Amino acid sequence: MHDRDGGTLIHAPQLSAYFHDEVQGAAERRHLRAEAATLHYLSTLLCQYARSERVFDFADRRLQLRPLALIYGDALGAGSRRERRLWLQRLGDLALFAGRLGRRFQDIDYCVAMGGNAYGYLQQTATRPHEQAQAAVFGELAGGFGQFVDLVATVTGGPGARHDA
Repeated sequence: MHDRDGGTLIHAPQLSAYFHDEVQGAAERRHLRAEAATLHYLSTLLCQYARSERVFDFADRRLQLRPLALIYGDALGAGSRRERRLWLQRLGDLALFAGRLGRRFQDIDYCVAMGGNAYGYLQQTATRPHEQAQAAVFGELAGGFGQFVDLVATVTGGPGARHDA
């Protein structure tokens, strides 16, 4: 079924089940070997980001995607280690989607570098038990960030998929 703008309407009893199946299927089609926990993280993230207010900020009387560099600046200026980690997780998460929105290869490469480094920091600095539980997921996302940007683009039908990754 299509809406007025030609987009596809999704009919699914649960959004989480839909994204789980789509992420799993896209990973298989792309021959992307990833841990189940990493694919679950992406499915959950897609579910959360299905709501625009989770992705976009309201500024200048409109919704807009906050520049990744400003989020990085917030992480650098964080008042605590926990706050810094939250900002960097937000940066990595948004970079997965911003890369999907990229129109030029340098845009995608910028998102890959920013997001991959943010997740890499989270993996490398995981010292507390709750941080270590996610360290493997962040490490896998950091190590194959370009492929995961492509996976998100495939699942969301976006134009940002790189075919050279």
